[in-house]
Amino acid sequence: MYRIESFDHTTECPTLDLTPSLFHDALRLDPGSLDRFHVANSVGDDFDIVYYDNNDDIEPLDTYPEYQKPPFMASYRIYDEEDTDSLWMGFFDGVSNMIFEELNEYTIVLTKLVLEHTDIEVYCMDQRILWFIPSDARLHVCDKFPEALDKDSLLYIQKELGSGIEDGRFRTLSSTYAFHNVFLLQWILDGRDLSHFKFITVDIDEWAGIGLILSYCRRYRIAFERFDLRFVHNGNGKLGKFNEDHLLEYFALDLHDEESDDDNTLVVPSFMALTKTKFIKGIPHSIDESIITQKFKAEMDEYYDGLFGSEKVLGVMIRGTDYVTAGMTGDRKMATAVEMAPLIHDWIGKYGFERIFLATEDEDALEYMRSEFGHMLVALSQERLKLSDLRQNELISVYEKEHADGMYEEKLEDTTVNYFYALYMLSKCDSFVCSGRCNGWDVVLSLNNDRFSRCYKFSVGIESPGSL
Repeated sequence: MYRIESFDHTTECPTLDLTPSLFHDALRLDPGSLDRFHVANSVGDDFDIVYYDNNDDIEPLDTYPEYQKPPFMASYRIYDEEDTDSLWMGFFDGVSNMIFEELNEYTIVLTKLVLEHTDIEVYCMDQRILWFIPSDARLHVCDKFPEALDKDSLLYIQKELGSGIEDGRFRTLSSTYAFHNVFLLQWILDGRDLSHFKFITVDIDEWAGIGLILSYCRRYRIAFERFDLRFVHNGNGKLGKFNEDHLLEYFALDLHDEESDDDNTLVVPSFMALTKTKFIKGIPHSIDESIITQKFKAEMDEYYDGLFGSEKVLGVMIRGTDYVTAGMTGDRKMATAVEMAPLIHDWIGKYGFERIFLATEDEDALEYMRSEFGHMLVALSQERLKLSDLRQNELISVYEKEHADGMYEEKLEDTTVNYFYALYMLSKCDSFVCSGRCNGWDVVLSLNNDRFSRCYKFSVGIESPGSL
């Protein structure tokens, strides 16, 4: 991204003319080695444009887990704001007003698009915008931003990003994220013509668990249909950490098409960058029970009925060791079992829960919950990890079997299926409490389809109940 800076008389660098193609002219001259240009301005003071890596306008890189490697954002050396067929203008749906704090390449391009293709009003406090865009009744250059604008329909583009997509609705975000949400298909196309492609594929990272896989495969299918592209998976027999053939015994994923080949199938360059978009994340309730094979669903229903029958059950998910060692931040920083226990006790007293169904991969959390809730607690046989073991780089693999007073005898030793058992059973509970934002939270709410009496998502720094 190019930022607008004052003319630096002490620096020798090439000079470009201020024209509608200014940023494209600069991008063609390799900003990796030539990152500053003087600009000759026929309508005002000369100025400089300076190139900044887009990775510097997202979360600090040290917030990403070690197993995820940069870059985490597209550089956008090639894009075409005139090719609206390959832009996702749906990003602006529901927006009535747009405010941006900094005049730069991306806010200039987005303002042009908004004024030309929408009815959105634009506000900024930088007169230099008029060097790039002619006066317009919907372009408001002001001394301060209006306070009376409806926040629910406001797109606020920050100068500096705090952490993540700030409001969870993609209405408060940095210039780079805003631009990426609109131009993401052009990043994937990399200068190629959309009409040449019928399919699209995403390499799902090898660390991906079943919750993420199911949620995102469905989201990809829905999202890319907007561009008449069918999502397929061409991952050499692997889907995340699992063998694809094994997953297809349990889930109706529909991942292949015989017509897909290297010539007609787009490949998404980065799973991580794709997930940073409303294009994907904005799709609600991304899976439902239709994704489960009938045989597998019947097996899980039998299991739930055998454990609980008609008892009133509170589902609890506590993500622990994996999220701690990955260094998750924001609302993905999980609450501990100790922090969750007071609410659970309160709900038991108020709403009369007879059982607690616990899903956790954290052995310490399991032991604490046992000590707090005793025979009320039921948990599936599952691989449990202690944080101390992970910190010593020693993975343990111990399967445990819990059951309530011998009500149901079965040991599950397939962790691929076992984790989904837990998610499905959580979705059948009367109410649900989760330690924070995770793919499991999304999957459980999607499978439940708004049937919970109440649900709550804990997050450090977030006190209000999570909503459906």
